[in-house]
Amino acid sequence: MILITGGGGFLGLNIARSLVNKGQEVLLVQRHAIQPHPILAPYWDKQIKQAAGNVLDWPFLFGLVKQYSIESIIHGAFDTGTVTKPETMKAGLHQLVQVELEGSRNLLEIARNASLRRVTFISSVDCYRGWPHECEVWHEDSYLPPVSFSPIGNCKRAVEQLGFLYSKTYGLSFVALRVGRVYGPAASHPDPIRMMVESAASGKPAELSKVTGSTRGHTVYAKDVGEATSLIHLAESLKYYIYNVSDGTHPTMLEVAQIVREIIPDAKITLGPPGQEKPLHSGVNVKRMKEEFGFGFRDLKAGINDYIGWLKGGNY
Repeated sequence: MILITGGGGFLGLNIARSLVNKGQEVLLVQRHAIQPHPILAPYWDKQIKQAAGNVLDWPFLFGLVKQYSIESIIHGAFDTGTVTKPETMKAGLHQLVQVELEGSRNLLEIARNASLRRVTFISSVDCYRGWPHECEVWHEDSYLPPVSFSPIGNCKRAVEQLGFLYSKTYGLSFVALRVGRVYGPAASHPDPIRMMVESAASGKPAELSKVTGSTRGHTVYAKDVGEATSLIHLAESLKYYIYNVSDGTHPTMLEVAQIVREIIPDAKITLGPPGQEKPLHSGVNVKRMKEEFGFGFRDLKAGINDYIGWLKGGNY
């Protein structure tokens, strides 16, 4: 059985669906018990189990490993609520750091002591934040900027380095997935892409005047994240320690709106006026997934089209 921390969240649900489609059994771990989400309902209490608890609780986690005969971990737990606003960031930074660093240390220690097969860490392309203008493409082999002020990126980079140290010291299989801006089925966060697509699919206007049309995101479709994660996690061996999980581009929100309107011509989307932001690079390099696994990420239009199909028809 595979344990997924943050399993009740957006990414956890999509990763779990991909794993059960491949015949795996999954234990979702999150702070509070959840009701079965539609994309997992057919597998609930069968291939899918859940447990409520905290990644800071070492005895709880270790007990789960023994109780459910856990053979590997996908670590996706992250306190996203802390980083949404400056005021919550100031008040909750210490808690965010504690969950990320201490929680991750707990899982690595458990994996080492229980001789688990692999720990797959859900990292972020935010690790690259702070690169100078001349860096054209975000690539896994490139040196990261020496100084960065991204709450997500700083925490993810710290856990990556901790995991690599455990891998080198104890022979633990540890891999980091640098994931882009995710959109698609099971989304619950207030993201502009989600709001544009879901509003258009339901025939409602999307009022996003506080979001500038030039705002960019390194996009990736949720189902592709699930598939890429399961391919990497289940692989017998891996060529690399780090994989970018993104469609490779970083469109503006205006470009996203244009794609939504191409699919749903009467979509009503209001964005703020474009700012002066200019792209600092040409995108994210995603060759590793293609070369090692033969896996290609959907482009933005294909992802949004599938997302709308799921919203209207419920077919995952």
